[in-house]
Amino acid sequence: MSRTEGAFEHWACIYDDDSQFLETALPFLADGLTLGEPVLAVTTPANLELLGAALGERSSDVDYAESAFFGRRPPRRVAAFYRYWKGGQDSSPGGRVHILAEPVWAGRSAREITAWTRMEAALNVTLASTSISMICPYDARTTDAGILADALRTHPAQVVRSRHSPSPQYADPAAFTRSCDTRPLAQPPDGAQTFGFDGDLRGLRRFIIGSAGAHGVAGDRADMLVLAVSEVGAYLKSRWPASATVRTWEQPGAIVCDFRQPGASISDPFLGMRPAELVPGDGDGLWLANQICDWMDIRSDAAGSTIQLQIPSSHDQEMAAQPGTRYPA
Repeated sequence: MSRTEGAFEHWACIYDDDSQFLETALPFLADGLTLGEPVLAVTTPANLELLGAALGERSSDVDYAESAFFGRRPPRRVAAFYRYWKGGQDSSPGGRVHILAEPVWAGRSAREITAWTRMEAALNVTLASTSISMICPYDARTTDAGILADALRTHPAQVVRSRHSPSPQYADPAAFTRSCDTRPLAQPPDGAQTFGFDGDLRGLRRFIIGSAGAHGVAGDRADMLVLAVSEVGAYLKSRWPASATVRTWEQPGAIVCDFRQPGASISDPFLGMRPAELVPGDGDGLWLANQICDWMDIRSDAAGSTIQLQIPSSHDQEMAAQPGTRYPA
């Protein structure tokens, strides 16, 4: 396994049987263990079983997580990778960690698949300053051919068993990420609640509290929505003097909060995806909003920029079944 000190390493592994998965995963994990580095395996329950049996006594030295629960959405998974790397700094001789990270593709909507593919491209930028070595396995038996093709566009290199090679299909991360942001945003319906935001954050919070209550969202979920909206408002206030139009409405399963900022242009495709550091950075507030909300979409055109947030509505039964759980679950 090639090593570049102080740099993020990102390989795709497309496998089509259990033995091929193990012939790639085991040397990668064993390499980290031999070097005394933290090792994390995030994959399916079936693959975790395979790894545990193959590693034997060494399996107790590996950290494990099921793909479905380790960062349930792309922004949270990026944050989880970053936390694991930061947490391993004291125990890693060179500050490097090994992560085997397999996304979940089965049952995803087209929108979710785009978001997870977008994340794979964004990792090359958002984690560029970390010393993470990462292999992302893709099971060709259950994964759509289009997703497999995109894996070679979002990873600089690929690994098949013990053979490593650059990916000729690798695309510029910024260009690829922008290509994912073509889905039209939901448009405010007639009757959407409207607020003219002129920089008054207190007034914006009052509007969101009232709007959330009108849609049956209260308690912790309302508090978290207010926090996310406040961060978006603070970001816009710090950059553009013109008033923004804020609208809220309910659509099936979700409450939408839509900011339209005339004259604004947001060109950074990774805004809201970079993990926040102790030293404040541009877009940290949007990173927080992206952690809180189910969706945060950003678009710019000739008229200006739109930032749109979504959280589960009071009709979301998964959230209703867990009344004691602080949002986000």
